[in-house]
Amino acid sequence: MDQATLRSFEAKCVQEEPPACQTGCPLHVDARSFIALMAKGKAAEARKVLDRSMPLSGLLGCLCEGPCRVVCRRAEIDEGINMPMLERACLAATNSTKPFPLPGTGKRIAVAGGGLSSLVLAYELAKKGHSLSLYHAPGALGGTLRQSGDELLPDTALENALSMLAAMRVEFVEFTAQTFDAAWIEAVLQENLALYIGLDDPALKAENFGLNTGNTPAYVNVATLETANPKVFAGGAHCAVSGRIGEAFDGKKAALSIERFMQGVAPSSMRDKEGPYPTRLYTNISGIAEQKAVVGANPAAPTMDEAMAEAGRCIQCQCLECVKNCAFLRLYKSYPKKLAREMYNNLAVVQGMRQANTMISSCAECGLCGKICPHDADMGVFCGIAREEMVRAKHMPASFHEFALDDMHYSNDADIFFIRHQPGASASQYVFFPGCQLPASLPAETEALYQHLSEHLTGGVGMWFACCGAPAKWAGRAQLADNTAARMRQSWEEHGKPTIITACASCSAFFREKLGDVPMQSLWEVLNNLPLPPNAKAAPLELALHDPCASRENNAMQSAIRGLLEKLGQPTEELALSGSLTRCCGYGGLSDQVNPQAGNGLACERAADTQNILLCYCIMCRDRIRAVGKPALHALNLLFPQVGAFVAASAEESAARPAPGISNRQYTRLIFRQRLLKKLWNELPVRNVDMDKIKIVIADEAAPLLEKRRILHTDIQKVLLHQPGGQFFNEATGRALSCFKPKNVTFWVEHSLNADGSYTIHNAYCHRMTVPGVPAAQLENCDSCCGCTNTGHNAEQDI
Repeated sequence: MDQATLRSFEAKCVQEEPPACQTGCPLHVDARSFIALMAKGKAAEARKVLDRSMPLSGLLGCLCEGPCRVVCRRAEIDEGINMPMLERACLAATNSTKPFPLPGTGKRIAVAGGGLSSLVLAYELAKKGHSLSLYHAPGALGGTLRQSGDELLPDTALENALSMLAAMRVEFVEFTAQTFDAAWIEAVLQENLALYIGLDDPALKAENFGLNTGNTPAYVNVATLETANPKVFAGGAHCAVSGRIGEAFDGKKAALSIERFMQGVAPSSMRDKEGPYPTRLYTNISGIAEQKAVVGANPAAPTMDEAMAEAGRCIQCQCLECVKNCAFLRLYKSYPKKLAREMYNNLAVVQGMRQANTMISSCAECGLCGKICPHDADMGVFCGIAREEMVRAKHMPASFHEFALDDMHYSNDADIFFIRHQPGASASQYVFFPGCQLPASLPAETEALYQHLSEHLTGGVGMWFACCGAPAKWAGRAQLADNTAARMRQSWEEHGKPTIITACASCSAFFREKLGDVPMQSLWEVLNNLPLPPNAKAAPLELALHDPCASRENNAMQSAIRGLLEKLGQPTEELALSGSLTRCCGYGGLSDQVNPQAGNGLACERAADTQNILLCYCIMCRDRIRAVGKPALHALNLLFPQVGAFVAASAEESAARPAPGISNRQYTRLIFRQRLLKKLWNELPVRNVDMDKIKIVIADEAAPLLEKRRILHTDIQKVLLHQPGGQFFNEATGRALSCFKPKNVTFWVEHSLNADGSYTIHNAYCHRMTVPGVPAAQLENCDSCCGCTNTGHNAEQDI
């Protein structure tokens, strides 16, 4: 990944953009931080924030007109935050922090005029170590500030500001008004590198300096306050921003121009965000209640209590819309721009720990953040790029995705994979692709569904049982994903190029990406155009409809399931986040396998969205949501309620059906294939009988451990097949401990022998270390150990 990719993504995330109050202020005062501290009564800390961005804060804070109030997002609800009131309260309660000017630079600048713009310019340049001579007419130091009669300006504010400037290498020189003319400019520039003319001082006349063309000062560049003479700058009159803040802004603007001029840099460069500008920060203000502004008893002297109450109205603008709706982002306590930097740095590590590996692989790549983000910052896209990069560089731990990839290979090996024409047909107009997980969880319903499609679609409906290859894409194995898609295309072509009917939203999305020219329809589009199954019936309760995240861009699929439910007469609740904004269950991106905390967080987040039973049309969504304790139904439970394990069950009982474990999923796939091949095509696949010799009983305490550690029953059978007596024996418990390394992982199994020759499994764990003396299978023989996951059954009898 190059820096251009990082920068492009960073630019989309607006969380670090300044709020409107800051960008709307000509001086860019950090109002958000200042107000947050004032709300807590921390005036001293708030004063430090003010001093950092407001020049001569003790003076200007009393004069501020509050341009930020106009652009304050709170103003769209009721009234903008009264920043001037808060500033005056803060100034009254604190003393200014002393400036820390840099060591002297030896550079001298002259300033003509004693108005506010001249004082601000002097402050900005003096704090950087430059020496200044400020020339002013007698009694005019401070310009119109002395004649304003402003009751909001304390008598001491101006004197304190002048004292501060004197302590910062600013020399005040009193001259007569007649002295300021073109000849004087020439003389001053003999001793100074630059000159600023502050025209907000009424003692100065623009025409004395040859600056007038009509009624407007002849500035060469309004943005920089340069004049025709490159060493002379002028401002303070006809300011781009009105009021005292405008005069201060001119002083700050001219200071930057003079600084660049002395450095030999073009004063006009990179000034696009100088002064007020619109922010890119998005802030959602929906749902914020009205709260009127606090009116102080004495506007000139607001109390801290009044200031705290007014500051408490601030909504502290920020975006974080994606974080509010994503358990993954909240788990890592961050937002896309920050996480992207961490991931980029993780990829760049040459030596040492890559501590962001788990984080990179925990994102479900569901796309919700990109849909919510006002600028389309999709964390999943970035994580996908990072995963592929890590895999290519061989920096991604194999353990993260190995189980999912092995399960994908299991579904695509000869023992599971099959594609057939409809019984009795030699060609297929359609081929039904249920995916690998639907038959693993609802085998009887899937069989009934195929029969329904076969009866109502003309031209022949084939059956194609395999894994599409999406796990390889989620794991960052781009080449494996492409190879799997190529195999899928070859099978489709050899089968006569039928229209693919996909039951799984993830399969549909993967095929559309990899096989975009292949004709396909979602199962729900097809069913919506067919008669309802004869026993289909609505549940006697309202269900909350959950759209799988893989259907996010598939409006046809989402519309079809709603049409089908309407025909069925099933009332459903539309969740706030549904359709294109639907949540993820945690299965996408293999999130739950890499990081169960992240995956379960996503599932729990969806479960909490409603009090109703969730209705899903993706089987992994149903099983993942059920696994975190939320009752959930699959749409096939409504269409085929008279088949499956819960024939007589109520909707509530079916919704409470536990999600099948990993071993049952693999076993059920095997039996589903064998059953259909024998029943519909009169085929009986060869069975691996070696695994049937090992009968196991899983103890109650061991079952959740096997699920958590992703240890299959077949893994245990392989260990016992090679080490039936155990390498270690505990005489006190009568239990043996056996180990075996069939591939990359060493499995250890604690077991006891039963009277009937079966084994009770008490515990099992695995690791990837190489242990001397541990027997290991030859890789070329390993595929022979892929039989039934439930040795209490015989495959032929189950058919």
